[in-house]
Amino acid sequence: MADAEDTRGQAGAAREADPRHDAAAELYDRLVVLLSEHDREAAVRTAVEAVTSGAVGIPELYRAVLTPLLSRTGEAWQHGHVRVWEEHFSSAVVRTIVEILYPGVLKVKASVPPAGRSVLLACPPEENHDLGLRMVADRFDMAGWTTYFLGADTPTSDLIDAAQRLSVDAVVLSSSTHFHRVALRRHVDLLKRALGSLHVWVGGPAFRYGGDGWTEAEIVDLDELLGGTGTHARDEG
Repeated sequence: MADAEDTRGQAGAAREADPRHDAAAELYDRLVVLLSEHDREAAVRTAVEAVTSGAVGIPELYRAVLTPLLSRTGEAWQHGHVRVWEEHFSSAVVRTIVEILYPGVLKVKASVPPAGRSVLLACPPEENHDLGLRMVADRFDMAGWTTYFLGADTPTSDLIDAAQRLSVDAVVLSSSTHFHRVALRRHVDLLKRALGSLHVWVGGPAFRYGGDGWTEAEIVDLDELLGGTGTHARDEG
């Protein structure tokens, strides 16, 4: 795998604002090592214990540890530093951690006032990378929103049907590559025509280095929207 410093900068600024940033940085480094050793059991146990012990909160885990790990692994695969199966292995470990911690997400949600708003989250057709978007869904949950997470490869017609039947306030779509981002523009335009004034927001790794062709209103700032529980949607999903 690539050097652990490669993606440290992605989470550095966010860590500085939290007194637990040292614990998050240490956890990140430890997980990098464990994933490079293909030690699923130790990686899952280490991450879950960091949260259950109070060393790192779930929002901080998502923002400063798991999201940079996914970005690091994806970039390492793109540059030929890891094999496809290793990228899948790392993603599967992160997914296991997220699933185990979901009761904690619901506990946080129960402790905050309901936002009185709902959101539908999905990946558009032919987009199968939904793990980052799942963490975004959990962040909406922890901010008191009602969430409907549909996952990967969702036909646009079904997105429209779900948004209308569930009467959501917003739809969030994720894109992992430039290729998918180009196609996403078409899907978003279809959604807007069908859903009228309903918010349609986008994010994901494809937007990490810019949002040419997209408006600021389309690339939502999750910090501003959800009260500072993480980074821009363009960094996740």
